[in-house]
Amino acid sequence: MKHLLIAGATLFALAGCESRLDQMRPHNKADEASYLVSFNNVLNATAGLYSHFLWNAGGFTDSYFYTVAYHVTGEFRGNNVVFRSPFLEPAELNLWCPDAHFFLHGDQKKRSLAWTLWARTHQVALGTSKNIVAIDKMLALDTTDPATGAKLTRLKGENLFLRGLIYFNAVNAFGRPFWDDPGANPGIPLDTLGTGESLPRASVRETFRQVIADFGRAARLLPDEPSDRTYANRAASYGMLSRVYLYMGGTPGAPDSACNALAARYADSTFALQHDLVALLQGDAMKGVFDHPKRNSELLFSFYPGNCDDPVIANVIHDYYSWGGFIEELATSPARTPHSCVISRDYAAIMDTVNDLRWVHWTDTSAYHPGRRTTTKFNGGKRDLFEGMIPGGGYFLFQAPLVFLRAAEVILNRAEARAKLGEGEKALADLNAIRARAGLKALTGLSGRALFDAIFLERRRELAFEAHVYYDYTRNGLTMKRDEISTAYPAYAGAAYNEMNPRDARRVTCAIPAEELLLNPLLRPNE
Repeated sequence: MKHLLIAGATLFALAGCESRLDQMRPHNKADEASYLVSFNNVLNATAGLYSHFLWNAGGFTDSYFYTVAYHVTGEFRGNNVVFRSPFLEPAELNLWCPDAHFFLHGDQKKRSLAWTLWARTHQVALGTSKNIVAIDKMLALDTTDPATGAKLTRLKGENLFLRGLIYFNAVNAFGRPFWDDPGANPGIPLDTLGTGESLPRASVRETFRQVIADFGRAARLLPDEPSDRTYANRAASYGMLSRVYLYMGGTPGAPDSACNALAARYADSTFALQHDLVALLQGDAMKGVFDHPKRNSELLFSFYPGNCDDPVIANVIHDYYSWGGFIEELATSPARTPHSCVISRDYAAIMDTVNDLRWVHWTDTSAYHPGRRTTTKFNGGKRDLFEGMIPGGGYFLFQAPLVFLRAAEVILNRAEARAKLGEGEKALADLNAIRARAGLKALTGLSGRALFDAIFLERRRELAFEAHVYYDYTRNGLTMKRDEISTAYPAYAGAAYNEMNPRDARRVTCAIPAEELLLNPLLRPNE
């Protein structure tokens, strides 16, 4: 959409990130007709699109980061987290995070994170589509040498992967679950030609078809080789296809056999690559699953702030769950550094807090809320911004990756798909592989709905705080209910704010931002 180019900063947001981004040059606007005519320029433009996962949308505060919006809408709407104190800084957070948690789903830019998801989706989709069109034009030229052609082909695969990912995340946030009449319910606009024009919303089914096409083409174009997990790769393309088909696989009571078979098949493909290794980290290595994203057999795709050379870039989601900023004698200690989120008692109740290694390794006591626990999944990459400059410590940031996909999820995708297909023994084997890594005993004798319920529970244990929980409930048509209510916002203590039945048409999806509806009369609002 043309207005997004004006309101949403540059088409190709550029950042100096690692060796692949070193040659980028800043500019305010790129005319693709004159700019996207060489490999180096397409490389620069693609690198800029990765940065869209972190840079704020529209020139606002860091709370307009895509990573924040993605996490909050997937995790805070679930039942793994409660707020023990109000969000304070920046002031808008006091509105945005409760807006998601309590299903208020505002349509105003400064009251909801929906605008960030919407704006970033169309900015990245527009950029990737323009890159893909430009690459196809260059590949069609007789003057393109084979070596450059191979590099362009890889870049095309990366752009297809990024577009598939951004579309998939958006259709789940703004569209009804796939089991609910996907041919009639609206998804999101699909600008696959990079026109930048205002478009109507495609249906949920059409959006899923486009996502499948993008990930499928990405898998064919990206090489089978040991990969940097912070960039698009073939294994991640297969893994995302396993997730997409699982989301299309219906509810436990009305499964879709064809889609579940494909979810299992693409999970198999993820682990069957000849040169790239995908596997669960075992033993002591399990502790560091979230700390080392680049050459990690378990993480398949993640955004890593450490790729960028800007010293103030960090994963700000860490600050929602744990301390950050000034410590020691400069200002406060970790015990006095506010953070609002703690692990809910609902989540603690489903964990073996003695034997489950996920509780042992991936949670810790809260530094700010006595008697409560918090996740450590965002604690990696601790750095002192003023190291060596200020005695006693300085301003601490955390560069943990935001994980979009990892091997444990793919195994659980396959387990659920197999359970819905009636392949109980295979599903149970996958489930027990996850449990064994966590130090838990194998389950036996489960089948039918009992097996599905065990897999659903294991997904919640394993994938907590990774923005899956809300969508696991809604895509399966299950009611999400909180037994523990957040105490920081007493006005939202009722069941209407703490229980979500996805079969109710209202408040399941994020609202289309009101500003976007005014700018694009072709858009159809959510109910």
